[in-house]
Amino acid sequence: MFYFFVQLMLLFFFPAWMCFLLGLLMFYPVFFCYSFSFSLLSKNSFICLDYFSFILIILTFWIVFLSVFSSFYIMEMPFSNFFLKSFSLLMIFLVMFFLINNLFFFFFFFESTLIPTLYIIVGWGNNIERVQSGMYLFFYTLFGSMPMLVSIFFLGDLNSCLNFSFLESFYSLDLLYLFFIFSFMIKMPMFLVHSWLPKAHVEAPVSGSMILAGVLLKMGGYGIFRLSFIYKNFLTFNLVWIYISIWGGLVSSIICMRQVDLKSLIAFSSVAHMSMVIIGLLIYSETTISGSLMLMLAHGLCSSGLFFLANLIYERSGSRSLFLNKGLLSLFPSLSMWWFIFCSFNMACPPSLNLISEIFLINGLVSWSFFFVFFLMMISFMGGVYNLYLYTACNHGMTFSSISNFVNSCVLREYLILYLHFFPIFFFFLKLEFFF
Repeated sequence: MFYFFVQLMLLFFFPAWMCFLLGLLMFYPVFFCYSFSFSLLSKNSFICLDYFSFILIILTFWIVFLSVFSSFYIMEMPFSNFFLKSFSLLMIFLVMFFLINNLFFFFFFFESTLIPTLYIIVGWGNNIERVQSGMYLFFYTLFGSMPMLVSIFFLGDLNSCLNFSFLESFYSLDLLYLFFIFSFMIKMPMFLVHSWLPKAHVEAPVSGSMILAGVLLKMGGYGIFRLSFIYKNFLTFNLVWIYISIWGGLVSSIICMRQVDLKSLIAFSSVAHMSMVIIGLLIYSETTISGSLMLMLAHGLCSSGLFFLANLIYERSGSRSLFLNKGLLSLFPSLSMWWFIFCSFNMACPPSLNLISEIFLINGLVSWSFFFVFFLMMISFMGGVYNLYLYTACNHGMTFSSISNFVNSCVLREYLILYLHFFPIFFFFLKLEFFF
């Protein structure tokens, strides 16, 4: 534990690129070889580390490493140290959010991630509208979070403590339930409160999009899992969010077919995937909880890889339009192979963790209510449709004449980043006991 905090302090106060990346790599063996059952982490009342939070912490370090590794072009820009400090701060907040066992600090770190995320989007975003998209993100999050703070103080007064191990909701208070769940639904995001996500993704730099899709969306799912002792008293109210999510997942999949911007299409596919996670967490059976955790991990890696691929095309053509970026199969076919892999993984083809997670979720949802069968069939079908649309629109067709002269081949670093996104999805497909 001491090594962990020393490492984080070094990363924050000595923000050299190589120091940052090597520090993250050095942390991995220590974290995996540690015996948590006999450690300070399992005995400390301030630490809440179970299989759910452990996997999300590993995902956080992996995505942060890949996000910084994919942003070497920022090294040549002024204020690159501020970029690294923002990522260091964001990583500290995320790890503490997944580790902490106190409800107030849980809320504090939940909201603190907003500041470095906003700084990354506004500071290194692509277009002039990045300030507007940052304000969307800021106000959507604050709208759900201020009532949650009042609910935390009320729950603390009710239980005389804020430790997760001793918290219990004695009364079925509708407002308490509503204030808690609404903040997490905005963060997921649930359909109807999702409009900040496509705007934030379109304006963010590639590292911002990767960390946003890879980890920040998973904070809402972790919050729902951690506060399940409140939601179990409101099964009737849970139906409202379940029905909105199943309908929103289908509508988001259809909206993907109307997108002409690469990033916007991938962002709407994230809304469709997160709707499945919301339903699984609110049903709260053993099957759906495992399926939701697997889908969060698989989506974090797969969606991050797709955003990186979209940025590779944007760097070379200067556009994210599906109408202009065509015929990539004839320009650099090795990159088209990675497009094929990630699009097929995103539509839950074997051998990917996405497939197992969707099997678990569909099994759990249909067992809970057979009424969902038609909607789940349509969501799965539309998932295949928009991923095929994304792949064929980019890789087939005639090459646009004005960009063919400017396209250069990818470097080894870019292929390595794509492989490091692909390998864990495939590895966890073979190692499913991680989730039980």
